[in-house]
Amino acid sequence: MKKIISLALAVVMVLSMGMFMTGCGGDTESDGLVVKAVLSTNLGDKSFNDSAKLGIDNLAAAGFDASVVECNANADLFEQNLRSAADVADIIVGVGSELDMIGTVANDYPDKKFVWVDNVMDDLEKYPNLTCISYKQNEGSYLVGWVAGKMTESNVVGFIGGMDIPVINDFYAGYAQGAKDANPDVKVVKNYTGDWSDTNLGAECGQALAAQGADIIFCCGGGSGTGAILKAEELGIKCIGVDQDMRITMPDYADYIICSMIKDVGLSIEGLVTKVAEDPEANWTGGEVFYAGMGDNYVGAAFGGPDQEVLVPQEIIDELDPIKEKVVAGELVVDTAL
Repeated sequence: MKKIISLALAVVMVLSMGMFMTGCGGDTESDGLVVKAVLSTNLGDKSFNDSAKLGIDNLAAAGFDASVVECNANADLFEQNLRSAADVADIIVGVGSELDMIGTVANDYPDKKFVWVDNVMDDLEKYPNLTCISYKQNEGSYLVGWVAGKMTESNVVGFIGGMDIPVINDFYAGYAQGAKDANPDVKVVKNYTGDWSDTNLGAECGQALAAQGADIIFCCGGGSGTGAILKAEELGIKCIGVDQDMRITMPDYADYIICSMIKDVGLSIEGLVTKVAEDPEANWTGGEVFYAGMGDNYVGAAFGGPDQEVLVPQEIIDELDPIKEKVVAGELVVDTAL
């Protein structure tokens, strides 16, 4: 197959750039806003955290004082780093489900704005200076599930999650539905690493799923999930990346990644912060959830960069656009764990 960029990737990239240039372009002032993102784990996962970091880096390039603090999964640092960030920043972005004390910290800093990424606080309306971003990852996962269902040769596809939590199970719900809709004979098997960073655990999960016959595995375990990708050649499997286009972020393993489910964490952070910078009072939606879905191109499917051979047959890629239109229009309801 000739080297091409898939339509899905092109749409995501064009719209992402458009939003970034609109929100962060020359006509928008950062107004000296200080933005700090606190990661519960660490960078280097090639997916979720690194996507958040890309958004922060883009804000910094646009003139914001924006930076990232890593907690490296040290629970003793979660609240400490949130409070340290709130001491100096105007907007504090919490990245990670473990940062559930962000509401308590927000109450203690009523003049600061807090964002919790990929999680929703209970009784959120009680926190006017906290907003939550929730992604419709089930929608994007349906697309890559469809691809897996069409491409599997064993009629068994796998799923690796990090933690057994609702957000991760939302990926699974959409993925399993998409695979079964594409191929009624398919069996979907799953496993969890119980960790976000340990690649050895991801490799072990990949091995266990391959032993059950899975020839395509969706890796939703953050850094731990990349372990299955690292071992894909040995296991004789193909993988599906998550959050970023992992054929691009892991180019040495692109031959073993057929596609990725895009969950554009960085873009959502950029968009929210730049809107607040434009008009802090009118554009701040504290106490509410921002739902980032397929219709806004925050989630979708991607198939590699312009210099990479696309591994998914074009006829399967072409099937995804009408599916996406049905999801956005509400004609196709995707299963959810949320």
